[in-house]
Amino acid sequence: MARPNLEGFGDIVSRLLALHRHKPGFQLALCQNAWRTLLGESGMLKTRKLILTDGTLTVFLRSDSLRHELRAQRERLLQGLREELKDQLEIKDLILK
Repeated sequence: MARPNLEGFGDIVSRLLALHRHKPGFQLALCQNAWRTLLGESGMLKTRKLILTDGTLTVFLRSDSLRHELRAQRERLLQGLREELKDQLEIKDLILK
């Protein structure tokens, strides 16, 4: 009996997701997941919205004190986003508002 040509689950999911990687909504969802990974749930609760335009991620925050603190760590956050999104999306700049 011939062995069936089996594909791994990860390969199937990757192939399905490849069709949507260029869509703005998918790219924004990738950014939201990366932001959540970097800041955690408490930081995500203080985030009002994220906008991705031409590789620039603009983050609108609810807290002035958090905005001030994150601006001091902007380069570290940008590097963390790039690391989280490597091979998926290129983030050129980070704007905190």
